Amino acid sequence: MTRIPPKVTRLLLDDLTAIPLRQIASLFEDNGIELGPENPDDHDSSERRRQGRRYLATLNLEMPSDHERLLGVLTDRMQAIDRDSLNWTGGLDLRDSWMRTLASAGLDIDPVTYVVSDPEPPTQRAITFTPMALAAISDPGAIHDHLSRLHDAVDSDPRLAVSTARALIESTAKLVLTKRGRTYTKGAKVPTLVTSAQESLGLAAKGVSEEEPELRKLLQSLVTLTQGVTEIRNRVGVDHGAESVPNWVKPRHARLVVGAAQVWCQLMLETLADPSAPWRTRPEDS
Repeated sequence: MTRIPPKVTRLLLDDLTAIPLRQIASLFEDNGIELGPENPDDHDSSERRRQGRRYLATLNLEMPSDHERLLGVLTDRMQAIDRDSLNWTGGLDLRDSWMRTLASAGLDIDPVTYVVSDPEPPTQRAITFTPMALAAISDPGAIHDHLSRLHDAVDSDPRLAVSTARALIESTAKLVLTKRGRTYTKGAKVPTLVTSAQESLGLAAKGVSEEEPELRKLLQSLVTLTQGVTEIRNRVGVDHGAESVPNWVKPRHARLVVGAAQVWCQLMLETLADPSAPWRTRPEDS
């Protein structure tokens, strides 16, 4: 969620604690938002906040349609708060707090209808991950930031897209390791992070049964893919000084590199989110 600041979603989630669960479901589902998978690592004492996060986890706010759906949720809450503001002590203060928070996020609130709108809505983003993958992490902002840059850069600046694809792999590996309680050094190289992250989720090729040779080959190929992304970035990336400009890099090359990064990151995040993934039942990984 990159377009709407975290303080807005925090305000919404805290507000949900005063609403019955059935009304929370209606609030989101009436706006076309589906309930996402449970996050086994979400130990919030509030069942209402947990449920709200499951709905929010299915949204990619870089997608105009998802962005509009969340604006619908905010509108419904603003209108409900306004209707109730005179019926209880503190109601007007709550309404004013909501309006200040939404305005500070750059959103517009109609003073009569309380419809919430965005004067600068996002454009279409073609590069994304599944809701299950994004549900694996509590704050996917860094992931969405990389995906946004990738979409904008593939055609206009393929060298930047290559650099960003490598950064996406690095961020994903670090998020996985942090979620798994594993440490890594500040200067750890991407291949090391990739290997450690796969091992933490039981996705290292050496950890797969000999009865599944095809899967072993695929998992080893994933490591090779990430190594290829890193090596290409080292040659053509924009974040390294070079004596000459590698003009041979075209959008088709960037799409290949970005696709490789997506495949690895998608598998890692979905495995992290999967409540039945084998790593969750292995004593040595718990």
